[in-house]
Amino acid sequence: MLVMVVERVLFVLAVALGYVLLCIAKPKHRCGRCSGNGSRAGKRSRTACGRCGATGRSFRPGARLVHAGLVLVVHTWRERRAGDE
Repeated sequence: MLVMVVERVLFVLAVALGYVLLCIAKPKHRCGRCSGNGSRAGKRSRTACGRCGATGRSFRPGARLVHAGLVLVVHTWRERRAGDE
């Protein structure tokens, strides 16, 4: 019973780590609202997509948080390294 729980926990951790690495490597994906076109077809005219700002790309869920944490880790590491010198 305990082995199955540990296996599931390790699987969830592996999937979470994979998603974090994906967010680091490719933080943006194709916009879901405009399908990556950057504009939405209206009744009379095409309007810029409000979700992606007409770029066709939007951030993955959690990508901003992952990058903020990464910046914090790098900043802390640089401070400690500068303090050692």
